[in-house]
Amino acid sequence: MPEYYLGIMCGTSLDSLDFSLCRFGKVNQIKIFKEYKINPTLKDQINMCKNKPNNMSLFRKTDNDVTDFIVLCLNKFIASAKIKNIKAIGFPGITVKHDPKNKISRVLGNSEVIAAKIKINVIGNFRLTDMKVGGEGAPLTPYFHDYISTFHKSFINIINLGGFANLTYKSDNKTNAFDTGPANYLIDLISNKYFGLPFDKNGMLAKKHKANEKALLGMLSHNYFNCPIPKSTGFETFNFKWVNKFIKKYNIRNKNTLIATITQLTIITISDAINSSNLDSPDIFFSGGGSRNTFIKNSILKRTGLNEIKSLPFNINYKNLESASFAWLAMKRYNGEMIKKNYITGAKRSRKLGIIYR
Repeated sequence: MPEYYLGIMCGTSLDSLDFSLCRFGKVNQIKIFKEYKINPTLKDQINMCKNKPNNMSLFRKTDNDVTDFIVLCLNKFIASAKIKNIKAIGFPGITVKHDPKNKISRVLGNSEVIAAKIKINVIGNFRLTDMKVGGEGAPLTPYFHDYISTFHKSFINIINLGGFANLTYKSDNKTNAFDTGPANYLIDLISNKYFGLPFDKNGMLAKKHKANEKALLGMLSHNYFNCPIPKSTGFETFNFKWVNKFIKKYNIRNKNTLIATITQLTIITISDAINSSNLDSPDIFFSGGGSRNTFIKNSILKRTGLNEIKSLPFNINYKNLESASFAWLAMKRYNGEMIKKNYITGAKRSRKLGIIYR
């Protein structure tokens, strides 16, 4: 009987919980992929928790609500899938605080409670187990990206355009990865606040207007972009409070100018990261919700000269890649396998990623 592993992922945009039911080994297969939309009330509650990560009463309330929602979705998924041999579920949680220096990874979604209610092993706390041995705790999906490339004629560099962008690449025959900086997170904030839209579809708002060059240069001077790898970042650093400093300093009153400026920040920081990484292969795959933003994608391709790969092995696509990654990481942890190439996150040694909750 084939063994299955389920990966659950929720991106920074909080649009949905993504479920990928997978097989790995002699047969690699994304058997089923489903999305479960997060209702606006819960989404607002999660965002409030992100904005107040040290408010523990708010965290506990939100954690309970998120856990209940995940259990509800899992029950629906398992009933509809009609597959009983699910060995483990990989769920990294919804991050509300990421602080590698102090080895803090606070996430919503209680893996222990989920395991007890669903009666299936849940692998959680992936980031924390990496931090405990000196790693950044992110990005972790590149380990799966590396595995995917063994089924392709050349290494497939992958840029994940989620709330924040992370690049997986090979240089001098060595696989590496890091967060390049903001991708959709700031753009979505501006789209929602000033345009009443959840996102800038195809980049059409930004495409029509010019950036404030002085503000853009100021944003690009942030020391994160020049930090050596390994490195990771998130909304703790790049958020509306950060953007607002530039709005005030450069007196940006036009919302069109603002979204154009923030979009160029994404394009330039990703392109510069790629161009400075000496990629062995010219092939790149775009994943995450931002891969549907044709303006951003085409601008990156133009600046880097890379060749876009539009499909990945065994039916992996831009939607299911991240959740499938955590199904694979769950499989590795369930089988007690060490994750090597610790230099990707800066961990001091090979380690088992994740904690098994039964």
